[in-house]
Amino acid sequence: MHYVRFLGPPKVIKNRRGTLVQLLFTITTDLGDSFLFPERFLDLQVVAIAASPEGSSTWLLSDPGHLDWEPGMRVAKPALEMPVALERALESGMRVHVCVRASEPVHTAESVPRILALSAEKMRYRKEAAEKGAVMPAWVPLTLTPAENAVSIRRLQLNDTPEGLGTIEIEEEIGESIARHIWDGGVIATCALAGIETAPDSESSQNPCMRTMKNIFSRQKSIRVLELGCGVGILGAGLAAVYPRLQPSGGDCTILMTDLPEAEERARSNMKRLENSHLRFQENPVRMLYENLDWEEGRQGRFGPEVRSGPWDLVMLSDCTYNVDMLPALVETLSAIHAANLTYFPEGEPFTTKVFLATKPRHESEEVLFELMDKESWYSVHKQVLPKPVLGGVPQSVELHLFDKSGLSDGRGEMKGEDKKEEDKGKKHKGKKEKEKEKEAQD
Repeated sequence: MHYVRFLGPPKVIKNRRGTLVQLLFTITTDLGDSFLFPERFLDLQVVAIAASPEGSSTWLLSDPGHLDWEPGMRVAKPALEMPVALERALESGMRVHVCVRASEPVHTAESVPRILALSAEKMRYRKEAAEKGAVMPAWVPLTLTPAENAVSIRRLQLNDTPEGLGTIEIEEEIGESIARHIWDGGVIATCALAGIETAPDSESSQNPCMRTMKNIFSRQKSIRVLELGCGVGILGAGLAAVYPRLQPSGGDCTILMTDLPEAEERARSNMKRLENSHLRFQENPVRMLYENLDWEEGRQGRFGPEVRSGPWDLVMLSDCTYNVDMLPALVETLSAIHAANLTYFPEGEPFTTKVFLATKPRHESEEVLFELMDKESWYSVHKQVLPKPVLGGVPQSVELHLFDKSGLSDGRGEMKGEDKKEEDKGKKHKGKKEKEKEKEAQD
């Protein structure tokens, strides 16, 4: 999948031709390591929407066929004529956003059903696959004087019906930095979870992994979810938006998003957006929290007060495996969370910690993650692969994994040292056979 990415805020320019809107953007992969290189060209559309309490107005700033992305391009800097009515809307103080998207809906990735349908496409030839990919649009505020801390916005429609779950908005930073942007794993994982309810007949929702995830949310009246490496927060926000549909009887859900301090501002901002658009309309609002967490601290069992506030039924993470050097700290943090979970129960009481992980395989060295998980006695329950056609490129995929780890509380936490290793080894051998039987029953 490719993404429209603004490299700077739009500028309003006045000259002899009139008033113009100048944009600066690129179309690239999630890590910015490859620019869109279509077979011929991709026709683009630019729209502006002005919103006020009385309603909204929309203007098409680029006519079909007048703006396109051609093979070999790295950046686009169009200057588009501003309609007089749009200029007046800006001068009156109305909130205006500009969107750049592919003109053809078939090449636009902006809704859960559309993205899941792309993953279900069966392509026999590489050339056929290269024509099937899509681009995620981006929105950016338009003001008469560019804001210093401008952000761009992704809008993901959770379904295609007016009475549905609406749209979630995720802020990103403007610029070429790969930090504080959404990545493929988070987008696809969010779509898969939302699709359980909004696209129940899709190939993704019928997969054993998603059927099990549905059971995790629907069969528990109360669930606590901890997200590691949340980034801008798309996965946590997506789950919070769809949870009431996954648990229609009105269950309680707490989602704690964690990451390094540099992610905090954008994550909290997106939590606020979600609160204004979804949570305040929920009968029993999902409780959204944020806390900083460094895995180097986590692997030692050193957590903040929110992480220590109680046991976590589900730990989830996306796009966290690309840095192989950090994988040992990540896996040991997961095990430390499981060990902490066991301390909240009376001696001898069992507890199972579940881990939902989304990753886009980028290089073979990432496979060490699964060796480390196995070594730490995390059992692989399900693996779901969602193919991802890439416009003008080689198809890719996102993998969704569900792991779990069970233990008995000794009243003080997990056993240490060799006793722990021996018990884990025995439990793993015994548990594998039992879980294989469970998996067969679910299938």
